[in-house]
Amino acid sequence: MDLLVRAMLFAVIVIVVLFAVYYALQSSVFQRVTQEQAASLVTTDLQRLYPSALINITNNTPSNYSGSWHIVASVILNATSPCPSYFVYTFDYPQFGFVYRVDNTYTNNCVVYGFNSKGPFIVSSFPVALTRAYALNIPALSNFINAVGFSHVQAYAHFYNRTSVLGKNYTNVWLVSYSSTFSNNSAYALISQLNGTFLASYNASNGS
Repeated sequence: MDLLVRAMLFAVIVIVVLFAVYYALQSSVFQRVTQEQAASLVTTDLQRLYPSALINITNNTPSNYSGSWHIVASVILNATSPCPSYFVYTFDYPQFGFVYRVDNTYTNNCVVYGFNSKGPFIVSSFPVALTRAYALNIPALSNFINAVGFSHVQAYAHFYNRTSVLGKNYTNVWLVSYSSTFSNNSAYALISQLNGTFLASYNASNGS
């Protein structure tokens, strides 16, 4: 009986020691990961998951978990499509490895999220501007897509504090442009930063 008790006690001691070693190693690993290394590792993993995405670390601060970093990353898929997808992911690395939480979805499947909420809506990024312009079904843009095909459109959005379009002055606007190797022309649409209201559109030859 004493032998059995001693064997069980020994097994318990071994388990306790193994857990102690495990947590000591984990703590040692956490301490060896610098802020810059954590951001680089997270970026590399996101690039592995989304090879063609635009990825940007927008915040990197000490995590609530000792030895880890709280990292915020923006991920933009199909950035030059008329409907890019725009997400914000958060990580606590290395506490939870590369397991992320979707902190926000700005656009996905040609939908601007939060646009129909109460109060004014600010178009604060180019993926939102592109998706909003597409959702408005502006004839100049829709006709261009119909002519060359959705997958052949290269879409861009640029913000202007002040600009002039068709002889009229505008402030705080996004200029959305569609071009394609299948067309000698480009299509343009102007939407407001506030609420993404359609303001103007036109077509132009790529040589002009």
